[in-house]
Amino acid sequence: MRLDDNYSIDTDGAGTILNFQQERQREKNGEMIDFVHRDQWFFLSLPQALNKYLDLKIEGSEEVKDCLKRIDEVRNIIKKVVSL
Repeated sequence: MRLDDNYSIDTDGAGTILNFQQERQREKNGEMIDFVHRDQWFFLSLPQALNKYLDLKIEGSEEVKDCLKRIDEVRNIIKKVVSL
């Protein structure tokens, strides 16, 4: 299930997988090339994966207001996921 543009959650029978995927560019041999950056985290339960998602989304918040706004956004996403 998709959480946002970059994050999704899957299950594999043994647990829950939080996936990250983002299109990026890098320089190679003097020219910019497109690539897709991917990362995965493995958990035993959905709540553990959602807690990691929250941690990742608030990472880099420099002000309390920004942090609280991001927490509220993630809570709304989680409510939508849980109601599916």
